[in-house]
Amino acid sequence: MKKWLLLTFLFCLSVSIQAQDQIIGQWHNAEKSSIVRVYKATNGKYYGKIAWLEEDFNADGTSPRVDELNPDEGRKNTPLLNLIILKGLEYNEAEKQWQNGTIYDPENGKTYECYCELNADGSLYFKGYVLGITWLGRSTTWTRP
Repeated sequence: MKKWLLLTFLFCLSVSIQAQDQIIGQWHNAEKSSIVRVYKATNGKYYGKIAWLEEDFNADGTSPRVDELNPDEGRKNTPLLNLIILKGLEYNEAEKQWQNGTIYDPENGKTYECYCELNADGSLYFKGYVLGITWLGRSTTWTRP
């Protein structure tokens, strides 16, 4: 009987780990102008960095494209390629969401609190918001390349 309970517990744990790790991998942004690689860090949280850019040139034609709209003056010359834009997401099993993270939009230089969840079609729905108010923000959907 104890073996049966242990096997059942291990199976349920395995299914839960597989569900939360479905976010891992590469994702096209909504415009398909970049690919973000999402990974799980050693702290158990999920992060994402820009792995590919359709346009890797600045407005003046120089390359690599930099984070020119970053509000931090010291980061305006940071290349966008490999820039971490998704930080600290944690999986909430009860809600089937990754929550309590932030997402940075290099197109406007703003960082939003965020959560995300997998849609039935396998796409990844993000809701970015400010001041802890989920209806005060915007959403986007990422797809697998």
